[in-house]
Amino acid sequence: MNETYRQTIARLIEASPFDINTDIQISGRPPSEASSEFLTNREQGDWAERIVLTAINDSSLEYIAQPYGQSGSLTAGDPGFPESYSAHQTELNHIGKKPDLLIFRRSDIPDPLDI
Repeated sequence: MNETYRQTIARLIEASPFDINTDIQISGRPPSEASSEFLTNREQGDWAERIVLTAINDSSLEYIAQPYGQSGSLTAGDPGFPESYSAHQTELNHIGKKPDLLIFRRSDIPDPLDI
């Protein structure tokens, strides 16, 4: 059977030992300017993701985390940001691509450097 991307993600989420809510929908207008609050929140989010990724990879013998998803550096106010923001929100709502980190059992990954 050839699974669609969405079916594959749903199957993996179902098998996950974590409680993952897949019904979250994102909406709203893109930010129009990069206020210091927007930039601070973005940097804090990036920092938090790095902390979680490092904590899992450095302390877990059973699991490994990998970054996933969009990692562009466009910021509100940059040319092309509104289009990029809207396209990303549409993608999130259409195919359910929500995680910024994917967590795998180390035993399921033959060579973590290939992820």
